[in-house]
Amino acid sequence: MILTKYLHNSNITILMKINFDDIIRSTLFKKILKFLGTEDIKSVLRPACFIVRPNIEDKKIIKRIIVLPPHGFTSDKIGLLDPHPEAREVKIKILGKINPVKKGFKPVVKEVRFNFSFKRSIPTEKSSPYAKFSQQDCGVQLKSWKNWFYVVKENGWGNFHSLVNLSNEWVVMLLEKELADQKSIDITPYLKKLSQAQVKKIGDSLQDILLAGDDIFKNKAFVSNVLKFPPKILIPVLIQMLNVQETGKHENCTFFAFLLKFSKNNKMIVVEEVHKAIKLKMAPYYYLEDLERKLR
Repeated sequence: MILTKYLHNSNITILMKINFDDIIRSTLFKKILKFLGTEDIKSVLRPACFIVRPNIEDKKIIKRIIVLPPHGFTSDKIGLLDPHPEAREVKIKILGKINPVKKGFKPVVKEVRFNFSFKRSIPTEKSSPYAKFSQQDCGVQLKSWKNWFYVVKENGWGNFHSLVNLSNEWVVMLLEKELADQKSIDITPYLKKLSQAQVKKIGDSLQDILLAGDDIFKNKAFVSNVLKFPPKILIPVLIQMLNVQETGKHENCTFFAFLLKFSKNNKMIVVEEVHKAIKLKMAPYYYLEDLERKLR
């Protein structure tokens, strides 16, 4: 997987040629795949990092490998923090800097910046579930290799966080996440009165979103077509989809973003359905609470 990216860090534009395939094909990287417990793996490309995970993940304990390119980061943008309300606890271990032709990792000494929130809920961007880094609500730590450290704790500390590679080399990290209890998804009641053709169209659209995650917003024609669905039908379905298990593609945030897009022209319907969902506890409270706050 090779691509060219521009990353903005302290107003400096860095042209970066990424050869991720060389990394994952290396002997050193193959040795750490045993951490995942399987060689049946899938790679997920994020805006400025790569995630390697089992093709089929556990429902309770998630194990992944994060690969940060030079000056890469785990969040959606360099100045944003990602929400992780699905996690009870998450810990990270920095293995070190990797060179495909070397036999071992090179030390990382205070070259990974960990930005984290002090509590579960902090102000988010008006049009997204992500939060801007703020010294008032967040802290910063510089991390080194070898030792495990928590990025999310059960009390909500670190619920918003990001990791930034400050070095000019590739960095590999292990992730272990314990999921909070999740609700099952049941959209059948909302589709009962629809024709088979309508049910298939909605089902196909949901599947496309699940496969692409937040990359789906690059397909403007698709997004436009989704927003043409009757809001009375699709909004409750999108709220149900907030319960989906995240696979590294920010699927929950994607359905959240679609709800925000629907609210531009259908605010009262979204507000009504969100209030109903809060009362009946139909989806993760974090997303419902944030939606309610944004729609006031």
